[in-house]
Amino acid sequence: MVTSTPSRSVAGWGANAVTIWDLLALWRRQWVVTLLCVVVGAFGVVQARSVQTVYWGSTSVVVVAPYLKGYLTPLGGDVIPLAGVVEKLVNTGSNAPPAVSPDASIIDRGIYDGVVANVPDYGGQWSENYTNPIIVVQASASDPETVTRRIATETARIDSILTTLQVDAHVPTNARATSLALPPAPVAVESTGVASRALIAMVALGLLGVVIIPFAADRLAAAYRSARRQALVDDDHVPGSNSAGGSPTPRNAAMASTPRRAAAPSP
Repeated sequence: MVTSTPSRSVAGWGANAVTIWDLLALWRRQWVVTLLCVVVGAFGVVQARSVQTVYWGSTSVVVVAPYLKGYLTPLGGDVIPLAGVVEKLVNTGSNAPPAVSPDASIIDRGIYDGVVANVPDYGGQWSENYTNPIIVVQASASDPETVTRRIATETARIDSILTTLQVDAHVPTNARATSLALPPAPVAVESTGVASRALIAMVALGLLGVVIIPFAADRLAAAYRSARRQALVDDDHVPGSNSAGGSPTPRNAAMASTPRRAAAPSP
């Protein structure tokens, strides 16, 4: 009884499930490409492991109207526009990316060394809805001391701008809005997700690269060899291109079989 084995492509990959032996054979054929992928992947993993730890903290600066002093709620809707004006002045010259959500942290926005101050917008993507006169101040840095110092500096700036606006508008002292930081002494916390996400991403990319790139190189090499063989076969069938050791073309065979007339003897 004659049995046929499943056929494989020129690259060593067939329609059946790829086994570990197929993968080992692939790496052996493309050992140079595989070695380069391993070196690049190892370098990326080392760089990911050296990602510096990031700390961040947050506080909410509440703009309090005079008649609400001593109360936690309500916050007073009439000072919401004032909080917005203060936010605009605080962020003058800032190039921080906008927040896609009022609950997004400074780390979520991709800022690992800086400070941001925003009035939370709960209107979503297509509208604006500022419900509270609160300016959320967030800071990030490589050490917790810098985080707390930046938050304190930004909170002092907000209070100074708020006071300057009302002084310039000749608002009486007893009618001026004030600012209240909650919490007054924020705590900086470590963002452990930055380094871990980078390490996981580099390991995943390295594993994919060590499989996909050698496979692609193997397929390209197989296609190149197939094209070269086809080109040699086509050259053998071109008239007049009889090479040494090859079969004669029909034209050469006809010329060889034609009898030649002998030359007449000279007198």
